[in-house]
Amino acid sequence: MSTENEKPIVTDLDPNEEVNEKDEKNEKTEKNEKKEKQVKKEEKDLEPQTKEEILDLYKKKTQQRTALMNQISEAEYSVKEHTIVLSEIKGVDKNRRCWRLVDNILVEKNTEQIREGLTKELEISQELVDTLKKQLEKKNEEISEYQKKYNIGYTVNKDEKKDEKTEKNKQQENKNVGKGVLL
Repeated sequence: MSTENEKPIVTDLDPNEEVNEKDEKNEKTEKNEKKEKQVKKEEKDLEPQTKEEILDLYKKKTQQRTALMNQISEAEYSVKEHTIVLSEIKGVDKNRRCWRLVDNILVEKNTEQIREGLTKELEISQELVDTLKKQLEKKNEEISEYQKKYNIGYTVNKDEKKDEKTEKNKQQENKNVGKGVLL
């Protein structure tokens, strides 16, 4: 039952040829490999060339780490608050009226509805904490690799510190000569 409006399907394949699925997969993997190589080349082009660029990128990475740590602390605080509220309303009758502040709006519900909402939000917050901690671990690894790659570290020459301390002590002793003597 063909209609006049139907258009024939046109393909480039010969109906007598067999389609080899392995060839298609190989083509896809080759394309993916080419893309990966291109991304690596772009990353190499974007690598810092001067000491200033290296330090700027390092500072950006540490700022990102600090931002992640702040997000983790906020999410952990949210988990703690939700846990406290859930423990407080644990023994309360489920049909009792309850008020909740949502975006500066006071909402009236019963304790069962509040408990369900808080439980869901607690789970979401806990998942957020877990994912942020994983991101933080990756960022720490990235920073440590970057430090090793570009030999970034905090070094203090102990001998210089000792010399500074002894000089300061000698100066203080010279200033304090005669002071503190009662006559």
